[in-house]
Amino acid sequence: MRLSQLKKQYYSACKEYVDKFCIKQDMEFMGWVGDEIGGIALCNDFFFNFNDIVLDINTHQPIGAIISWYYDNLQYSKYSLNYYSYTKGLRVRELAKEDRERERIAKSKEK
Repeated sequence: MRLSQLKKQYYSACKEYVDKFCIKQDMEFMGWVGDEIGGIALCNDFFFNFNDIVLDINTHQPIGAIISWYYDNLQYSKYSLNYYSYTKGLRVRELAKEDRERERIAKSKEK
């Protein structure tokens, strides 16, 4: 297979994934950041790594799960959590809660 054919198939696959994702999430695809197809997609006002889009589609995540993950990461910016871990049940607020508990225990030991 020629490189040009391979690129064409890759671009086509990227378009299919993004189209399916945007339909699922009721979003509009605005383009690729830096025109790098398969990199970071801008959908409405959200920036998504293409790998997260593929994960969302391939693993049949519930509608809106990726949006909840996105906002959780914004709310708890000290604790960044990847989408894969989120899909497995880990939550940023749980990490923040555990961290606060460790700090509380450490302070109580200092007294």
